[in-house]
Amino acid sequence: MPHPAWSRLALLTVAFLQPSPSIAAEPGPSPGAVVRWPDVAAAIDRHPLLVEASARARGAAGAVTTARELPNPTFGLSAGDGRPRDGGPARRERGYSVELPLEFLATRGSRVAAAKASEQAALQDAMAVRLLVLRDLRRSFVELVHAQAAVEAGSALEAQAAQLAALVRKRAERGEGRPTEVPRIEIELERLRGALERARSAEEARRQRLSTWLGAPVTRAEADLSAPLPLPPLDELRERLLASNPAVRAARARLQAADEEASAERWERAPRLAVGAARVEELDRAASTVSATVTIPLWSWNQGKVRQADAALEGERARLDALTRGLAADLGGAWQGCAAGQAAVRRFEVEILPRAEGSARTLGRAFELGEAGLLDVIDARRVLLDTRREHLDLLLDMQNACGDLAALAGLELP
Repeated sequence: MPHPAWSRLALLTVAFLQPSPSIAAEPGPSPGAVVRWPDVAAAIDRHPLLVEASARARGAAGAVTTARELPNPTFGLSAGDGRPRDGGPARRERGYSVELPLEFLATRGSRVAAAKASEQAALQDAMAVRLLVLRDLRRSFVELVHAQAAVEAGSALEAQAAQLAALVRKRAERGEGRPTEVPRIEIELERLRGALERARSAEEARRQRLSTWLGAPVTRAEADLSAPLPLPPLDELRERLLASNPAVRAARARLQAADEEASAERWERAPRLAVGAARVEELDRAASTVSATVTIPLWSWNQGKVRQADAALEGERARLDALTRGLAADLGGAWQGCAAGQAAVRRFEVEILPRAEGSARTLGRAFELGEAGLLDVIDARRVLLDTRREHLDLLLDMQNACGDLAALAGLELP
């Protein structure tokens, strides 16, 4: 069972912990700001889902206090006038009593332990929500950076295509080129402009999405999408996942709470005891009494609730098993995706992208000198555009996979 100090520490972590000490005191992004990942990460604690999860954790802490409370005693008071049958003088009669139920003694330990385990589960659930919010904000941030890069790449190619179209028109006007080359390059230019408009629309949609979750307008997001995430060995990450993942800890705490609840329901079958004391003053006597009441489970042995508790315990055990298997499978997929993505990005940046850029540049220069045809130049530029798009898509996929891995294994994102 977690130590109470750990529960208090975990609650403070949920409420105040920032992803990095260097940004713990920084405010959110100002209106119209250029945001970087630390600015986005600093806004996590204001996310409504995390606020809701933290509130549930505080509510679970209240349930522990309730489980520790002792039942209230029952006080009785009676008063009246008594007159003897022989016609003597009347006199005031009164009585008072107190009764203290003691049936809680059998189940109090299990109830308190179950409440503590439920509190720990709520705290770990809040930490799991933090990781999910971190992953979602990371995706929104990375998608905006990717969309901006796509617009910048499209703008550069559109400007180059516009220069090439101007050159083709001049050559056609001087009679140095074929007249059919003009509509071809103009069609290609319009295709690039259409693709650029779609890219700008996608960029604006992603900017609005990130601004909505941050609660402030975002002008631009800046990040190096090619920055790699250091990858520990997969076996090490699996051990870390099972030992420290908040979702796994929450499932284990819920299993413990279900076990304690089942124990409490079994103890409910024990006889119930209540003790009391009374004082009665009547016409002819004054009496003080002490009483004890025992409720014997003669007809009801709490079998229904015991079965319900046992079924809930079995369900939590299966839930923990399914969760650990699912997270382990997700971890393996994210690790492979992150590793493969980093390798593919390096290959593109070292081998493929420079060749596509060099080919387009060489054919463009050769066309200016009259040594290459327009179709070859257009084809080279299409290859370059497709290569840059594929490179950006690889960067996005790599960042998403690495972000999922970081959320699962608790790694720091660059």
